[in-house]
Amino acid sequence: MLVQRARLRKVAESSVLPSPSTLLCALGGQHVHGPVSRWARELTELHRRRREVPGLLVEIDGHRAELVDRINTWAAVHLPSAAAGVRLHEASLGEVIDRMAAVAERAFHLLMHDDPGGERMHAAWTRLAELEIAYADLVREVGDGRRRLPPIRWGADG
Repeated sequence: MLVQRARLRKVAESSVLPSPSTLLCALGGQHVHGPVSRWARELTELHRRRREVPGLLVEIDGHRAELVDRINTWAAVHLPSAAAGVRLHEASLGEVIDRMAAVAERAFHLLMHDDPGGERMHAAWTRLAELEIAYADLVREVGDGRRRLPPIRWGADG
């Protein structure tokens, strides 16, 4: 019975979007539960590699596109479908998280290498906070059925 409950909990956790704070923890490099959080952490790492090894942009961006597709496929399978006529979000969930990963990577990099009171630091962390709020709104609206994500392109190239 205990094993069955643990499996049910694991299935439930894997079919829920991470909260904004959990997603930020993942973007910051923490190992948190759930596939979306894991892929978010990987996207942040790819953005770090992109900054450090610009000669591998094509390879890195290809891997980013794969992770974005994984997130979008996960969302199509695990998130509730919205009713017809519900407002369409302008970006896919994968694109939203990839954008957050890019901004988070920059913010965390600046935290370690720049003036903590400087304008770049302030701008990076303000942008990350804005994206966190937008993500929270998206999660709430998708969960409430007031917003829908763009349909995924099954078998589409790039």
